[in-house]
Amino acid sequence: MKNTQVWAYDYASRCDCSDDDNCGCTSPGNMARSYIRTDSVPARICNNISVGSRALNFSAPAVLADGSVNESFNFFDYIAGEYALLIFYAADFSAVCPKEITAFDQACTTLNGRGVKVAAISVDSVSAHSAWRKLPFESGGIGQINFPLISDLSKEISTKYGVLRTDGMAQRATFLIDKSYTVRYQAVYDRKMERSIEETLRIINKMIALDEAECRGLECLVRPNKPDVAAQFL
Repeated sequence: MKNTQVWAYDYASRCDCSDDDNCGCTSPGNMARSYIRTDSVPARICNNISVGSRALNFSAPAVLADGSVNESFNFFDYIAGEYALLIFYAADFSAVCPKEITAFDQACTTLNGRGVKVAAISVDSVSAHSAWRKLPFESGGIGQINFPLISDLSKEISTKYGVLRTDGMAQRATFLIDKSYTVRYQAVYDRKMERSIEETLRIINKMIALDEAECRGLECLVRPNKPDVAAQFL
């Protein structure tokens, strides 16, 4: 049975346009009409990306940290020479995602200081992303976050990363990518479960510490009274 529920949409507060055929927005959460699940929506899950494999490069529209829109945001150009934390989330204006995105934003300064670039991605349009950033957290928005929000309106990126749900939205998933564009860590969560920011930061810190140790030699792993770098994040 198809979901035929009709949603009232408030363009004035949720979207920059008045034509959802152009920007992909419709309520709830500025999701496109095609995002509403029907029995005809297939599961599009693949295993192209996994730990140890090369991350997928892509170009897609994105809302940047300064609020501007880059219609051809290139992922590898953005992370060139640094680590990357790629965060997939279900939808703008959803219940859990604002808390997660703002938590990553609060950790962004520390991450950037450790050479980690952060980017978030969902199947929403850039118009939806922009509208979400304009609302404060108290009103269901995320405010002016300090990393790009990428639009995967075609759902190709989510499909190739193996995180597209059967209802057409992305799984709550995290990919940690190193300087050689290799996936070093990935985690996919049930849609009702929140990510642990502390655990993500612990994994990032451990990976960087191991890479630095490999570069300097094994002696750095046995130095006495070496501070726990993970504590910097907690």
